[in-house]
Amino acid sequence: MPDSLAAHLDRFWHVEWDLPVGVTHHQRLLTLPAVHVVVEARDATVIGPLRRPWARDLSGSGWALGIMFRPGAFRDVLDAPISTLTDRGVPIGEVFGAAGDQFTAAVRGAADDQERFAQATAFFADRLAAPSAEHVAATVAVERVRDDEAIVRVADLARACHWSMRHLQRLFAEYVGVTPKWVIRRYRLANAAERVARQQEVRWDLLAHELGYSDHPHLVRDFTSVIGMSPARYADLCRTSTPERSA
Repeated sequence: MPDSLAAHLDRFWHVEWDLPVGVTHHQRLLTLPAVHVVVEARDATVIGPLRRPWARDLSGSGWALGIMFRPGAFRDVLDAPISTLTDRGVPIGEVFGAAGDQFTAAVRGAADDQERFAQATAFFADRLAAPSAEHVAATVAVERVRDDEAIVRVADLARACHWSMRHLQRLFAEYVGVTPKWVIRRYRLANAAERVARQQEVRWDLLAHELGYSDHPHLVRDFTSVIGMSPARYADLCRTSTPERSA
C-alpha cells in the first residue's frame, strides 16, 4: 500500500476462482466496519458496512478486485453520512460518476492482478485528499476497539477517546456507518472466534456479561449468526481447517 493512501485504505484484495461444472463454493466472511469498492467482470459496486456476514455462492470461473477502506475514511469521498450506505451496495458510477465507469473498464482490461492493483492505486491517488480531523478521529476510535479487548462497553470507548457518549454516537453514524455498540460486539466476537480457533478457553458467561447481553445463550446465538455455526461446531472445524479471513 503506497504511503500516500495508507490513511484511507486498509488493503487491496483479489480473488480468482475456476470451479468444475456443477460445483458451487459457498463463501462466508465475518464483516468489519469498512467500506469496500469491488470490481468484477460483470459488476462494480461500492459496498457499505454490512451488519450481517457477507455470503456468496461462487460457481464457474471469475475474479474480483476489492479496495477496503479504513473505518471512517470513506465519508469524505461519499460526501454523505456512511450510515446511508449501511447494509447496501450501489453501482460505482453513483459515487464516482463517469470516472468510476472508466476505472472499471481499465480494471477489466488489465492483464493480471498486479496491473489491476496499479489501476486502483492511480485512481484513488487522484481522488483522496488529506484526511479530515473527523476521519482520523473515527479511524482511531475503531482501531482502539480492535486493539484493546478491555473495551467492552460504549462508555469504555468514550472514556478512552475523552468524548461524550453523544459525540461518539454521532461520529460513528456519520463516519463509520454502524453504532459503537455494534463495533465493540463485532470485534469482541471476532476475538472470541480467534481464541476458539486457537483452542483456547472462552468464558462465554463472563463475555456475555461484559458485552451487555441478557444472558450467555444470547451471546452464543449472536456468535452462531455472525460466524455461521455454533462455537462447538466452529471449534471442531478449526481443528481440521483454517477459517476464512474477515472483511
